[in-house]
Amino acid sequence: MYKIFTPVLLASLLSYVAFAQHGIDPAWSADVELPVPPGSSSARGFLYSNIGVFSNGKRIVFLSNTDNPGDPVYYTYSYDGVSWSTPQPFAAVSLVIGLNSPKIMVDHNDKLHVVWNSKAPQALFYSQMDSALNMVIDTARISDQPMYGIYNGVYPAIDRKNRLHVMWHEGKVGSDVTEVFYSRSLDGGLTWSPRDSLSVHDGLSSAFPRGQYNAYDGDSLAILWRDTSTVRSDDWDIHMVVSQNGGATWSAPVVINKSSAFQGDPDLVIDPQGRFHLFYHEAPASDPYWGIRIMYGYSDDLGTTWQPSATFTPISNNQRSYLAEGSRYDTQNDVLWTFWKEEDMLGLKGGDMMAAYSTDRGLTWSTPEYITDRGETSIGFKAVALLPNGGLAVNYELPNYPATGQVRVFYKERQPLDVVTGLDAERPIAKPVIYPNPAWDLLTVDLAGQAAREIILMTAAGRVVRKQKPLGQARPVQFNLQGMGSGLYLLKIVYADKIVTAKVIKQ
Repeated sequence: MYKIFTPVLLASLLSYVAFAQHGIDPAWSADVELPVPPGSSSARGFLYSNIGVFSNGKRIVFLSNTDNPGDPVYYTYSYDGVSWSTPQPFAAVSLVIGLNSPKIMVDHNDKLHVVWNSKAPQALFYSQMDSALNMVIDTARISDQPMYGIYNGVYPAIDRKNRLHVMWHEGKVGSDVTEVFYSRSLDGGLTWSPRDSLSVHDGLSSAFPRGQYNAYDGDSLAILWRDTSTVRSDDWDIHMVVSQNGGATWSAPVVINKSSAFQGDPDLVIDPQGRFHLFYHEAPASDPYWGIRIMYGYSDDLGTTWQPSATFTPISNNQRSYLAEGSRYDTQNDVLWTFWKEEDMLGLKGGDMMAAYSTDRGLTWSTPEYITDRGETSIGFKAVALLPNGGLAVNYELPNYPATGQVRVFYKERQPLDVVTGLDAERPIAKPVIYPNPAWDLLTVDLAGQAAREIILMTAAGRVVRKQKPLGQARPVQFNLQGMGSGLYLLKIVYADKIVTAKVIKQ
């Protein structure tokens, strides 16, 4: 009887483990279901970038009206993230036939930039709205007559000099050869540069270009994409081009971390000091399904070398993780964020949205946070925007909800991180006292009764210049700064379960 019962019990335990829910990180708010367009039974999101936030906190989300192909794009807005307006149509779309998903972004002057494309005429367009959602620029043409039949993978970006950048691939992934292109605008979207071909037209597909410059005001830019390395459609490498004149011209493509593994869907952020932060997913050839992970590396020399490892470092959980996107640099609190999708069930089930952050420009990473917990259902079309205080606003779509065949979009937020400690502002610990700051020859760190494992002093570029292991909680730790150059330094305090980062000025 014992031998008969054991497999039954084991099967029950395995079933429990497979379908156990992990919960949501407490820093994230509850889900808010967004309204559907009038007369519609469903609403879908748009991939990568369908959300924006104005300086007064007004959030806007673009939705797809799945029940009316002739009136496909709507938007809804909210001032608190809880109560949302009745969706209304995006007016510019009525001038064309067949819309591919619009991408939006809000700049530092509260202008809403919208990039979209149509089947008739076959072109890539730009529109602009103000914070009251009045149409300012209706339909400016970015590009037309795609070389490979259709526009896809469109990604917009804006830098701190208010230059508008749009990158995309032409062709349909999986059935066509696809190649990567770019255009920019220096006059707020009124006119656009001629289409610039970035990838090599070699008969092997290049797709999904990325480059996020929201925190950067320099001229050294990069765009990365996934590029087929052999005739196998699933064997991708990461390719990169660099511009040192703000996008006027671009270098020839180079391969980043060429590997036998399958690499894809890169996401690039350039921080205020010009550091490149690269995220992508990598699937080993020996275990491409369960072995896929989110990889990270940073570069301070325009992508020539990468740290902390030339082969990059996994930052996701030891679980199937892919589709890194929506990465942002929060300039209010100096926090780097990235997001991805994690699945824990076979057959593309149990897919939830994850987040991780770094408070020291990529040197260390937080434990990944669960943003959603949807059981067996896999969320889709996740998108992220920064709130004015450095908090996060996200939305995603949920299929087969509230009934089979229907779709809804959900919205939620996260509180910002505290600027000094790098900890959740609503969950503070006793802050260390760092003095004097600015400092000359001696810097003192009083841990305020907290036990720390190590204290590290680094340059702004991440090079360690001093470090100590505290002997106890009561005695302050002192650093001799003699011989160090003046400027900004980062002080990292490593506790048992968290890392605290603070800025220090050396006079």
